[in-house]
Amino acid sequence: MTDDKGIKPRTWSALAAGALLIAIALGLILYWATKDPLTAFAAILLVFGVYMAATSFARKGREDSFGPSDADAALAGGIIVAGLGVTCLVYAYSDSVLVTAAVFIIIIAVVGMAMAVKNRSVRSWRWTTP
Repeated sequence: MTDDKGIKPRTWSALAAGALLIAIALGLILYWATKDPLTAFAAILLVFGVYMAATSFARKGREDSFGPSDADAALAGGIIVAGLGVTCLVYAYSDSVLVTAAVFIIIIAVVGMAMAVKNRSVRSWRWTTP
């Protein structure tokens, strides 16, 4: 069974496992360098979220009766996961809850904007006179 792009589910699983291992390795390197577990966790979230969002364009783009398409779900989820990583990094380096909350609000706005652009209606229109 393949999706519309011809990529099998087990291939997606292998790609996700590889991205997660890379994210964990980078998190361990950051933990070794900074001795801060929040920074390491943030790096894992950021790298895996970027992977999710970047691969969303290679997934099925068709909506079905069960909700959004695989591509829409991967894009929104990836931006949120990466955004949580950015939010953790901001808190780790600023120690300000107010700045962290502002960054999280910006991330939610970015998700809405990305979904609006991705799902825009691309139709040509002509000016008609009555």
